[in-house]
Amino acid sequence: MKQMLKMVCALLLAVWLIPTESVYAASFKDVPKDDTLITEIDYLVEKGIINGYPNNLFKPNTYVTRAQVAVMLTRALGMQTTDVKDPKYQDVPTTYPYYKEIAAVQNARIFDSAQKFNPNATLSRGDMAIVLQRAFKIKGSETSYFTDVSAKTRGYKEISAISSNNITKGYDDGSFRPNLPLTRAHFSAFLARALTLSNPNLIKDKAYDYTYSHYSLKDKKQYTLNYQYSHYDDKNDVWTITDLNSEKFFDEELLFSVSEAYAQVIASYESMHYDLHLDLPLRIGVIQHENGGVESSGTRITVKTTDGTIQAGGVNYNNVIVLEEKSIYSDGVSTYYFVDGIGLVKELYNDVVIYELLERTAN
Repeated sequence: MKQMLKMVCALLLAVWLIPTESVYAASFKDVPKDDTLITEIDYLVEKGIINGYPNNLFKPNTYVTRAQVAVMLTRALGMQTTDVKDPKYQDVPTTYPYYKEIAAVQNARIFDSAQKFNPNATLSRGDMAIVLQRAFKIKGSETSYFTDVSAKTRGYKEISAISSNNITKGYDDGSFRPNLPLTRAHFSAFLARALTLSNPNLIKDKAYDYTYSHYSLKDKKQYTLNYQYSHYDDKNDVWTITDLNSEKFFDEELLFSVSEAYAQVIASYESMHYDLHLDLPLRIGVIQHENGGVESSGTRITVKTTDGTIQAGGVNYNNVIVLEEKSIYSDGVSTYYFVDGIGLVKELYNDVVIYELLERTAN
């Protein structure tokens, strides 16, 4: 009977983990299109790291098992499983369906040596932090601000590290809940975020002048704009914007950048807030919720990818940061394309290109 149960568990694990063609998160019946974690789930499905169940089900609220985590990590990290050292877990014989994957993650010291691995057991949020920190060598603050995490908590440093890298924000009540078992949806989100973690320089390079094509939604006119670095105002880089067609001053752009944040605003529209404000580092998924933060209340900002491609001004850019911004007050969607060390190269409002970098010239 026990052997039969093991075979059933292994079969269910295989169904979930073996990729099949034409499956993506948006097609799952039980993952709504407006789910805040759909970007992360989609990413893992498209990469062949995770898959759904028959009948287009993902079962997002089912708990993830330690064996499933081991398999996903080997795929995510591209680990070789052909020449592994036996970790000698009593409950993972060499005949176990996912012996090689479990051995690989233990050999890499992602999981600890122990008498048993407990492949069908759940993974807690605290253990998730430990596993991801080890797998991706995530560095960050060693200070935790969660109400239920202290220096005595198992995984304290790892929880602090993933939190300071925006992989998790915890719960609204300020807790992390380290002993809570992880669901499939939540582990998928954390893994995708760790995989796409990026700390790019989004600010314009002061050594260059920038020329953009700009379509104004306000007056429905096309402009060619020149951006020149002007000065630092004790908080922002100030760029002077000139209309090359009329050679008249157009506006000023203020760019704020520190290790923890990036922000931008066109001075003529300036009020109390930046037009765009981002916490760094970036990772895939929702980074600003409609109900979160005074800076962008009513706005949802989602990082669609950190390694995209785009063409702007006849140049093909790789490793592009793609941001999507939606407001509960309008139907419009703004899409921003940033390149590390260059800054904004393209911006769309719905399907209309409103900014496109044409060229950069050394000043």
